[in-house]
Amino acid sequence: MILVTGASGTLGSVLVPLLAARGERVRALSRRGRDGSVGSCEWVVGDLTDGTGLDEALAGVDVIVHAASNTRKQGKGDTVAAWHLIEAAKRGGRRPHLLYISIVGVDRHPLKYYRTKYEVEQAIEGSGLPFTILRTTQWFQLLDMFLGLAAKSPVVPMPELPFQPLDAAEAAERLAELAVGEPLGRAEDLGGPELLGTRELARSWLAATGKHRLLVPAPLPGKVGAAFRAGWHNAPERRVGKATWAEFLAAEYGR
Repeated sequence: MILVTGASGTLGSVLVPLLAARGERVRALSRRGRDGSVGSCEWVVGDLTDGTGLDEALAGVDVIVHAASNTRKQGKGDTVAAWHLIEAAKRGGRRPHLLYISIVGVDRHPLKYYRTKYEVEQAIEGSGLPFTILRTTQWFQLLDMFLGLAAKSPVVPMPELPFQPLDAAEAAERLAELAVGEPLGRAEDLGGPELLGTRELARSWLAATGKHRLLVPAPLPGKVGAAFRAGWHNAPERRVGKATWAEFLAAEYGR
């Protein structure tokens, strides 16, 4: 049995049906009630923020894919949520394989959200559970969301930063492989196939969506800006992904 946290999120919503289609028994954790079971997938209610429902959710589980994260609030509460999950996973002498999805560069990047992801990594590494941590570069779907938010203004400040976007579906494919394998500790990083600047990403997104916005050069100051310019969030030596940004835009917007 594989338990997936964050089952209704960007990654989880792809991963859960993928695992089920491969014949795996899947339990999807949600804070809100869903219909109990669909095929080999069972939805259960639990809350990582306070640990309620986790003992029931973890009963009979061999593998946990921890994909839940508070992205809207820069990872607020993620470390506490991870500890609740770890403590529940270990109760009764259980030792499930804990698989965590992280981000390239979190061990040295000063962005608050990245530092929180690294704290969660460290909690998992010190948990005593068999574990695998997979770091990926930024997903198309999140860049699409960020650009959509930025485009609410007719003038969009845009620093020039390098990104290596990846399809979340490809991250889900790799997680599905890891979930049925032996714990690896740190798995090899997973990066997208191309390095693109933010202005190129934004211009192609605007063309695909048919929006007209003025992109204005803008600096990103401080240590965070320096880290992004240095590309610490990228893995150019691990261009494993196949889908390109242009292909994602064409599929998403039909242009």
